[in-house]
Amino acid sequence: MRILGIDPGSRIMGWALIESDGNGYRHVSSGIIDSKDIHAVSDRLLFIYREVGGIIDSYGPDAAAIETVFFSRNQRSAFVLVQTAAAAMIAALNSGVPVSEYQPMMIKKALSGYGRADKEQVQLMVRRLLNIDHRLIADTSDAMAVAICHINSVQFKNRLAEHALSH
Repeated sequence: MRILGIDPGSRIMGWALIESDGNGYRHVSSGIIDSKDIHAVSDRLLFIYREVGGIIDSYGPDAAAIETVFFSRNQRSAFVLVQTAAAAMIAALNSGVPVSEYQPMMIKKALSGYGRADKEQVQLMVRRLLNIDHRLIADTSDAMAVAICHINSVQFKNRLAEHALSH
């Protein structure tokens, strides 16, 4: 399975494509969508929509996973963040790619075993799971974590279903 992980951001959005055959993970590609120089929110949303659509067209993921917008100190920033996440989700859905959402604590727990792990701990686990020996950009590392969380979730649900059918 090939998963597009998305770490939404109001100005920088991380993305990563991770594959799994059930026996491990493989980093396919990753990067950022940089919209910080686009000042009009409507133009930024269209840019994100098109960029995510282009990534999907290029890599053909089976599904997309996105980190939910959990909270923000600034109400305006939170609103823009939700809009950018929605633009990415709509791009995926419009391309026929199903989207799942995961809360930050769930992603951290899936990777580190602890829901309040810091970014360094999560990045360390991402690097270990993907056999990456260099430091990653936080936005792409977070997107990789979202994709890995989704892969683990799907595999767990599949094992539960198989177990239920065998009994």
